[in-house]
Amino acid sequence: MFAEVRSFNDPQQHAGSILGWRQVYDQLGRGSLSTQLQQVSSERFQIFQEVLDKRVVQHGHAPKGRLCLALVLSSACAPVVQKHEVGAHSVVLLRDGEEFLLHAPEGTHFFAVTVDTVRFARLAALELPQQQLDLLKSASQIDVPDAALKRFQQQVYPMFQHLLQASAGISTAAERLLEDGLIDALLDLFGSARSECRGRHGNLAVSSYLVKKSQELALDCVDEPLSVLDLCERLRVSRRTLQNSFQVVAGIPPVEYLRNLRLNAVRRRLASTTTGACGVGEAAAQMGFYHLSHFSRNYRGLFGEYPSETRRAAG
Repeated sequence: MFAEVRSFNDPQQHAGSILGWRQVYDQLGRGSLSTQLQQVSSERFQIFQEVLDKRVVQHGHAPKGRLCLALVLSSACAPVVQKHEVGAHSVVLLRDGEEFLLHAPEGTHFFAVTVDTVRFARLAALELPQQQLDLLKSASQIDVPDAALKRFQQQVYPMFQHLLQASAGISTAAERLLEDGLIDALLDLFGSARSECRGRHGNLAVSSYLVKKSQELALDCVDEPLSVLDLCERLRVSRRTLQNSFQVVAGIPPVEYLRNLRLNAVRRRLASTTTGACGVGEAAAQMGFYHLSHFSRNYRGLFGEYPSETRRAAG
């Protein structure tokens, strides 16, 4: 069993440290980032919590063969996952390598659990009514009463804290017992689920789609960045619609959002190469930044450091 507690000032180092997840974190909030990650991972299950002090957009794939449930313990405003707002009583679901896109506002605090998909589904079929089984198979979120959420946290959180301190001494037999306890808590949680929580589903789904498509189009044209008007033409929407969509989903205008994605890509490039292999100007140009003084100012505004101060790979 693996356990660790770490802090990060780089979003991609944080993302890459969560075992089993294929994902990219792009920082959108301005200033020096500080995050915290606590995780316990075994062959049977995984529990982790993360705290993000800046707005971050996360995209990637959940672990294959696992069912993931995530709670938002605190956040400045509601995160948006898979086109839906995450409410105070919502539990987010991801299944078996499912692709996800998550907009996490500043101050977001997540708590997540993964278990074996097949075993949990087999046990759920023996216990849960059809309504809850349908939610298990297809819902992106479930709505759970406050009392049920508190019971779940009271069951799982002490287990999590114990494992962080004693993971080296956990036997295989003990892991199986811990997995059973975790699944018991998840079955109780699903048994209390009422319905999928969608929030402002209709308008938010459209806005999330436009942000996602804009991101895809922009990343396909990084060397010649698309303007807002270019995106409006390709997506066949008005400037106002596009602006409002980004404001609702990401909290910032489209120009800033897409520029920040490219700045994150430059930072990952710098962090993964030596100074001799790739200079700052070269990395910037690869992502469509040709005016180095403007680039440097925007980079420092987002990350709280100049590109020349970003830690590079060892030679």
